[in-house]
Amino acid sequence: MAYKEKPMLSTEEMKEKLRQLRAQPYWWDMPEEAYRELEAVVGPDKISREKVVRQAYVGRGYARELIWFSGQAYPPCCVIQPETTEEVAEIVRICNKYHLPFNPCSSQWAYNANPRFRPDQVQIDLQRMQDVVIDKKNLYARVEAGVRYGHFCQACFDNDCYFINTGGGSASCIIANHTVWGCSPFNYRMGNPERRVMAVTWISPEGDIVRTGSWAGRETTAEDGFWGDGLGPNLNGIWRGHIGWFGAMGIVTEMTVKIFPFIENAKEAMVPEGVTPDSHTAFKTNRVQWQNIKLPSRKALEDFMYAFSHCQIGAAITKVPVFWRVIAKAKDKEDFWERWSGVTKDDIENFHMARVLLIGFTNEKQMEYERAVLDELRQEFGGEFTRTKPSDESWFKNADTSGMWMMTNGYSSCEAGQECLRCTYETGKKLGKLLWEKYTPPFMAEYGDPGWFQSNDFGHSSYLEFLVYMNVDKCDPLSPYYDPGYVQGMIGWYFEETPTIDAETGFLDFFPASCHGIMFQGPYFSDYQVWVDRFKEEFDPRTVSNPPAPYDPEWITEMLPPFMLNKSRRFLRTIKRGKSMLLQ
Repeated sequence: MAYKEKPMLSTEEMKEKLRQLRAQPYWWDMPEEAYRELEAVVGPDKISREKVVRQAYVGRGYARELIWFSGQAYPPCCVIQPETTEEVAEIVRICNKYHLPFNPCSSQWAYNANPRFRPDQVQIDLQRMQDVVIDKKNLYARVEAGVRYGHFCQACFDNDCYFINTGGGSASCIIANHTVWGCSPFNYRMGNPERRVMAVTWISPEGDIVRTGSWAGRETTAEDGFWGDGLGPNLNGIWRGHIGWFGAMGIVTEMTVKIFPFIENAKEAMVPEGVTPDSHTAFKTNRVQWQNIKLPSRKALEDFMYAFSHCQIGAAITKVPVFWRVIAKAKDKEDFWERWSGVTKDDIENFHMARVLLIGFTNEKQMEYERAVLDELRQEFGGEFTRTKPSDESWFKNADTSGMWMMTNGYSSCEAGQECLRCTYETGKKLGKLLWEKYTPPFMAEYGDPGWFQSNDFGHSSYLEFLVYMNVDKCDPLSPYYDPGYVQGMIGWYFEETPTIDAETGFLDFFPASCHGIMFQGPYFSDYQVWVDRFKEEFDPRTVSNPPAPYDPEWITEMLPPFMLNKSRRFLRTIKRGKSMLLQ
């Protein structure tokens, strides 16, 4: 059937639809006295309530479609940019005094970093906090909240070290990322984020300055930040926990992180080339090498990943999905669809490829040894080496994540988390089967692909991510192509189907608080939502630290039309709760 373009809504029609969706006025004027007190903290040049400035902080970040399409993206009542920990603490105390909710942000990677559902939040923008100090001898660094991965990874290269670059792209910030997921293919050798975090400065939701690890009782210098908290329960479990609070438990302003030895003269060996979107880091050394291994079966791929991790070689290993390769070859959206239209379910079921990164950290002899071990593994599992480019587009430093939106202009990682390799394999298979059999459409056909996964901690854990692609025109109420039935299927997949599969396999997804509800997942995992409530009540009694986080998906559920998410609504009304004001 030929495509027929529909006329866009008029400006007045759009305004009327938005008015119907919103429960609050769009603009809100904060008390003059509160504004003057905040201004006194940072000076008049670092605070603004001009509408054009406030509008710049509306509806940004990953999964922002959930907020946009429900009409719940609002501007802050003012924007303030502190430069020191003391300024941040004083701002938080003033917000508590006037019962003003505050919202901390740095790179604004996630939608929770901007106001949702209400227009009275103070936006605390931490991007002026840019200090970085690297201790090359002892292999750690002190960073402030505004430091981004791209800059930090280059600074590590300058000191012959390296660090993770998050899957969200190098424009995201070190501290914000480590307060939530902190994931990268380099977690294979560097460990999960809680292993890399050392000393921390945390501003509590009430404005207290709390220092952990070797900063407790000391100055927050790089020299003093040599150690994190000890084994067992500690303060890191409060400000971070497992999946993070998304600003609902105060603000982390400073942190020391462990960095890792790389190769000598790394700055000359890892050279940026090209212009965005065709930029990359070229390997000008024979001690850094990609290698793709094509395996004969799914079982061979799974067992190969176990064996590779057991040998403790390499810097990373991940499964390569077919559509990654199609994205890499496509010049634009039309080119992608021409290529993808030729892919079949048989192609997916018969393609099994691992991608590994080898680094000769010590010398060329180590590189020779790792190549030899890899070749033995290839032969054992019937694999075949295939050609790869001697460059990198995302793992070491670059930010190429915009390409992930190319196919349909909208996507979401509906599943991401860390478990054992076995659990990862089984969860991916179930998700791929259900998506193909029940949810294609509304989502782009992926033909049962089980997602992509990687080994972490030398195989002691694994990371799974499952991407889905939707037609955003059918999800946007302001689009002439809006289809409520389409949205019902899409939102049901995110909010109910994926966490139900997680419950069946035991896979603890870390997207609650952003892409599906804690109150839907919690009852399957020891009612942990009760502890979320208890900690929130204890440390944020005025509920000013980025409300309604971490319950954004629950609020979205209540805002959707009543025929959607009936199961989620039942959970909201019947599950076990701690004492909390967030949903009252």
